[in-house]
Amino acid sequence: MDLKIKDIAQFLSLSEKEVEKLVKTKDIPHQVIQDRISFNKDKIIEWALGRNLPLNLTGSAHFTEYQISSLVPLLTEDAIFYNCDLSDAHYIREMTNLALLDPAVERDVVVQLLESREQLMSTAIGNGISLPHPRIPLVIGSNKPLIHFFFPKTPLNLNSLDGLPVHTLILVISQTIKQHLSLLSHISFLLSNKDMRSALEKRIPYPDLISAIQTFEGQRKR
Repeated sequence: MDLKIKDIAQFLSLSEKEVEKLVKTKDIPHQVIQDRISFNKDKIIEWALGRNLPLNLTGSAHFTEYQISSLVPLLTEDAIFYNCDLSDAHYIREMTNLALLDPAVERDVVVQLLESREQLMSTAIGNGISLPHPRIPLVIGSNKPLIHFFFPKTPLNLNSLDGLPVHTLILVISQTIKQHLSLLSHISFLLSNKDMRSALEKRIPYPDLISAIQTFEGQRKR
């Protein structure tokens, strides 16, 4: 897909002048046809990946940094997916199709970025849990990060670090690097608790899951 300067400015959350400067210094992939500058979206994505730059998938305005103090406000009942039809080969696309994304978000781009991260190293961290996430931050129409829990009908073989099949996938899409690191740290603390891991493996109902998260988060604050 060929894009113009104003499209790229929105996609990268830059001003048009900043994009024009990148073009002038030849620091961004582009082409000039009959004095018109255009950009290939796939090449821009690869360019952004190489520089760890966030992508704005909805055209949302800049937002204030969301502080991660608890997962509970991020976990509405429809963000927990029980008995999902996920397969070893296509689970990323299948998860993305189920995810609660803004209508403006191109799901194919999300799939591309999630798969790109998996190609570097499996996000199946062991103990039956995987933490799929994009390689770079994504603006997806809210100042809050997205976190979804997926419980597949059948455990998946995803080359986990300990070789065990995955019974729980926690999809994380953050909008800034700071937000992403904070969220992963919060999740890692919860998953360090064997009772929390057991609760996930048992696929306890939503109210019980939220209660368990609140209990273990309380332990962190002590």
